[in-house]
Amino acid sequence: MQRYIVSFSENADEKKALEENCTKICGCNNCAQPILIIFSSDTEGFEFYSRSLKSRFPSSTVIGCTTYSVFSSCGTASRGLSCLSVFDGIECSSGVLLEITRNPMKYRSCVTQALSSLSSYENNSYENTCCLEFTTALSRAEELVQDTLSDALSRTRIRTFGSSGGCMPSEKKTYVSLNGTVYDEACVFVLVHNTRGKIFLYRENIYSPTANKFTATSVDCEERTVYEYNGRVAADVLSRALTVPRDRLSEALFTHPMGREIDGDIYITDFDRVNEDGSISYFSRIYGYTKMILLEPDNAQRVWRETKSAVVNAVPNPSFSIAVNCESRTIFFERSGIFGDFVRNLGTYSGGFVGFSGYGEQLDFMHLNQSLVLAVFE
Repeated sequence: MQRYIVSFSENADEKKALEENCTKICGCNNCAQPILIIFSSDTEGFEFYSRSLKSRFPSSTVIGCTTYSVFSSCGTASRGLSCLSVFDGIECSSGVLLEITRNPMKYRSCVTQALSSLSSYENNSYENTCCLEFTTALSRAEELVQDTLSDALSRTRIRTFGSSGGCMPSEKKTYVSLNGTVYDEACVFVLVHNTRGKIFLYRENIYSPTANKFTATSVDCEERTVYEYNGRVAADVLSRALTVPRDRLSEALFTHPMGREIDGDIYITDFDRVNEDGSISYFSRIYGYTKMILLEPDNAQRVWRETKSAVVNAVPNPSFSIAVNCESRTIFFERSGIFGDFVRNLGTYSGGFVGFSGYGEQLDFMHLNQSLVLAVFE
């Protein structure tokens, strides 16, 4: 049996895009139902794709998320549909966290119930098991979701990864879906056990530290807003560091996100907007008195080579992968004319893959920005 297949269509006609994907899925393994279908699409066709995929494959777990860019090992497009369908070598169990802007912890039992459905639950062994999650974006809920997943899973050593929803910048609305139901305020998740080997998780960062370091001295972490760095108006501090006037600060910050150092690694927080009062809002939280580092672009091609080397060393024979590339990173690559190169390079070492590009990425219960998170299945 063929273990998986990646399907892709950039057809603007939703029915044709669906049929092109379904034809490829059905042409694999004599129309057998996949165990798991992971899909990405533009926002406009998302509800149709979600409902239709579950209708066509009722025995499959079908999970998906809207994305800024539909990309996979089969191609890239600004709209369309891409699916990773897995037929063999995995076991999975899924669920939904609701009320994520208010109290996702109320739905913690949904995670533990999904956990108890795995065969490995009986012997309390979760080796080669991960949690893939998709969370609706633009409501500042990702940290609350990660706290809930951490509370439910941290003792199991199951690693989490996933994507915030994505959309075109003008749309300002993202969606997630599980088994044909679409949500505009939720986290959908699936626990996946790889029965064929390991699951390797990797985070790629294409930014390097500058000499500019600051302490966030006045913040509203729930609103993800910094009012002051080093006791001075945040926008004034960063304008001076980047030697640009305030009215050009947003442009400069697009390629100069903030980073925080944890155990020698840099974790990135991307800016959302510069406010009229000089405060700066971000796509992930910055806590009070956190020491932050202003970052600048590194050599992307060199970083890609390092990523490839790390993945090949860890998983010489990959089966398939799931790639989460931050929306800001995708836009940066597009403006630099290298997004196609990035996708093609990814395909040289990760097997077949499906990709997502949203307003953040999650790894090990942390919400991040401007990163690639890659899950490679042996």
